[in-house]
Amino acid sequence: MSRTYEYRSGLASQISAFIAEKRACGCKYEKEAKTFQTLDRFLVEQGINTPVLPELVVEKWIEKRPNEKRKNQKWRLNFTKRFAKYLQLNGYAAYYPELTISSRDDADFSPCIFTSDELARIMKYFEMMVPSRQCPTAHLVFPLLFKTLICCGLRAGEATRLRVKDVDLINGVLQIWETKHDKPRYVPLSKSLWADYEQYFEEIHAESSGNNYFFPNPRKSCYHTTTVYNRFRDALWHCGIAHKGRGYGPRVHDLRHTFAVRSMQKLKKSKSDIVTTLPYLSAYLGHCNMSATQIYLHLTAECYPEFIQKQCDYLVDTIPTWEAPNENC
Repeated sequence: MSRTYEYRSGLASQISAFIAEKRACGCKYEKEAKTFQTLDRFLVEQGINTPVLPELVVEKWIEKRPNEKRKNQKWRLNFTKRFAKYLQLNGYAAYYPELTISSRDDADFSPCIFTSDELARIMKYFEMMVPSRQCPTAHLVFPLLFKTLICCGLRAGEATRLRVKDVDLINGVLQIWETKHDKPRYVPLSKSLWADYEQYFEEIHAESSGNNYFFPNPRKSCYHTTTVYNRFRDALWHCGIAHKGRGYGPRVHDLRHTFAVRSMQKLKKSKSDIVTTLPYLSAYLGHCNMSATQIYLHLTAECYPEFIQKQCDYLVDTIPTWEAPNENC
């Protein structure tokens, strides 16, 4: 069932109609509906109380945010273009941005890679949680949820949407179905984490059905990723880990970056061949292609430059060299 949002700006009716049209065509439009909620709040802040989409408002909405990846800005731009075109076709005054953005320039984006000490302090914070009347099981849910993010490299949404039937306690494997690119995968648990899952199951899900969420909120639904992020911010504050502000992080997703980089460091220490094992890490993380995984090679290049050299040696005969022709020929 699709989640519904309440819109309050002057374009509220048009936003709802646009979403309904897209879903009638078979599109899920879940991420877009949530983005529309953010856009709607922005429009309210800009004083848009009539069905118009002015140029200055659009340009302010699509401008690059601090430390934002170009591909995210590009997605927001294309999202805005689709809505602006819809408004124009239905007779509303809307500015259509002609801007194009390349998603290749992400050199200014720098994720946070946590140290072992920082991860230990974050986990200690969650393990020290106590029961509360509002969230009677949060002190059990959040420690294992964040341990899963740290130890398995899942995206926050993948973890929160896990259901009881997706957790194979017999074999110690998580079955990830609702993924970013609709690419299901299996994630094996370490022995220690497997034991934690078994104990958690006895405490929380002894009488649950397979369709129940594995990390339930007080209403037995799944936690929203915003709630996970807010809990993470609390942990950072209590652990004395500086947060540089919105758009700068650290973010919950940086736990996934940290997992990938530490995995590569572990491969280096075990003297495994990073070139041949990289596809396994790519599959484990649920990436669509190797280029998405290679960003982690970039993150470790300064500490382990031999990673890059090893790739160059491996591909030496794959990519042909080219010499400029002699002008006298």
